[in-house]
Amino acid sequence: LKVIADVGLVGMPNAGKSTLLSRVSRARPAIADYPFTTKIPNLGIVQIDLDRTFVMADIPGLIEGAHAGAGLGHEFLRHIERTRVLVHLVEPMPADESDPVQNYLAIRGELEQYGHGLAERPEIIAISKAELPGAEEVRVRLAAEIGREVMMFSSVTGQGLDRLLQRAYAELHVVDN
Repeated sequence: LKVIADVGLVGMPNAGKSTLLSRVSRARPAIADYPFTTKIPNLGIVQIDLDRTFVMADIPGLIEGAHAGAGLGHEFLRHIERTRVLVHLVEPMPADESDPVQNYLAIRGELEQYGHGLAERPEIIAISKAELPGAEEVRVRLAAEIGREVMMFSSVTGQGLDRLLQRAYAELHVVDN
């Protein structure tokens, strides 16, 4: 009864979570170019084909210190607890000029420090906004840093979306078995 969504979108504010949800479902979350546009989770049903669907949640952006209650940190982290698979979005060119790799590591740190099994959840890591210059370099750098596959997609052009959704659906079935 605690689960609200199969897949939870996590990441820093403005990583593209709401845009992705609006692109792959009929959900219409508020989308703006300033941080913390999303104040509560938005849910959408993602339909892969006639027989395969899952529920995706756009979780409000996390910040450093969320595990200790910074901002609405505990509330946002509790929402993440209610998902089965995480899709961690990393913005390749943050507006605040922060380092995308460090942003990923900061969110991972928050999940680990909060506990409740969040750091052990299946996680797909994806660079959002693949149409931006430098996105591929960020993907390569992040993959080298963490030693894991890092996907890329663009909600604007559609590049990589099908592959991302197929992977999320496959991860859900690994969790089920």
